[in-house]
Amino acid sequence: MNKSLFLDIKTTTETIDILFNHFLPPTLIESIPILEANNRVLAQDVCSQEDIPNFNRSTMDGYALNARDTFGASSSMPAYLNIAGDVLMGEATHLSLKSNEAARIPTGGMLPENANAVVMIEHTHEIDSKTLEVQKPVGVWENTVCIGQDIKKQSLLFPTSRLLRAYEIGALAAIGQTRVDVYQRLRVGIISTGDEIVPAHSLPGQGQVRDINSFIIGSKVLELGAVPNFYGIVQDRVEMIHDAIKACVSQNDVVLICGGSSVGARDFVIDAISSMGEILVHGVAMRPGKPTIIAKIEDKPVIGLPGHPASTAVVFLVLVQPLLAHLQHTTLSPGYLTATTSRNIPSQPGREDYVRVRIKPDPESSNSKYLAEPIFGPSGLIRPLFEANGLIKIPLDCEGLDKGEELPVMLM
Repeated sequence: MNKSLFLDIKTTTETIDILFNHFLPPTLIESIPILEANNRVLAQDVCSQEDIPNFNRSTMDGYALNARDTFGASSSMPAYLNIAGDVLMGEATHLSLKSNEAARIPTGGMLPENANAVVMIEHTHEIDSKTLEVQKPVGVWENTVCIGQDIKKQSLLFPTSRLLRAYEIGALAAIGQTRVDVYQRLRVGIISTGDEIVPAHSLPGQGQVRDINSFIIGSKVLELGAVPNFYGIVQDRVEMIHDAIKACVSQNDVVLICGGSSVGARDFVIDAISSMGEILVHGVAMRPGKPTIIAKIEDKPVIGLPGHPASTAVVFLVLVQPLLAHLQHTTLSPGYLTATTSRNIPSQPGREDYVRVRIKPDPESSNSKYLAEPIFGPSGLIRPLFEANGLIKIPLDCEGLDKGEELPVMLM
């Protein structure tokens, strides 16, 4: 076991640069129905072959007309127009309005020829079936959507690498594109190690704990649109860990190993990885998560995560999440919220401290401000993770944060 590399601690920024420089995104593409494309990444530009909408339409129930015929209208001095007919929903209209004419129109109805506005029904009164009283003026194209106002024909709708959500999928349906080319989902192999780890369905004996990390990591992998593949719990034997990693590398794009990344007497992950590939990083200047391993085996990233759940979760958020986004041809910007620290938070210079916090409204503020309340506890505890909804970073050169400091909080 080579411990010299463990002394060459990298910053999180240096580690992310190493990850991005050593591992390129796969380029395998597949065509899938758009209903299956949620949380997938576009592999080619999408351009619209038609205008949306392809006719001028109303956004209100009311009367289609020429805006100039309503100028100066008021409740005391209304404008009077002739009702030329009705626009039917879902049908093309052949009405052509003359000066001082209007047509009844529903929301979404097609504007007749020569109409350039819609007056809301609330601002009108039918004197009889042929005469309309307009009590409020409307501007040109008011209460309407024009041809191509939403999406223009031949325009770029979405560029390559756009992450598809429900809204993008709705837009694809709007232009009639029912299939889309996307990058294949990343396959992420997950290995848990440790003689003390037992399956979640088992009753732990003395000195044993249930496997938590693979469920945390697997769930986060799913959230990011990748496919988690689980390789079970491997005992602390170099040859067993070696075989598990070998199988995992052959069947996945990324390998995540939970536990055994330190330099203790029974941490055999570093030895197994060293015999198979290149160690790029062993030790990151962060807490929790210092023992993290970054390695390359068969040109694939193999990451050794610390064994404690909090360490595993934080390293995933700070290092693994950006890597998976990079390998999926997209960028992932976690949400941030500005909050004020509720108390002093100590730290030690020379490492980045990642502190779990509970974000809550500031009871003393009337301006919708927030407090960040730190949740302290050993990294082996699970409760601080599910009680937290944010993560704050204390920089390398900082000795801590004072109560009342305002700073960005990464939303968990």
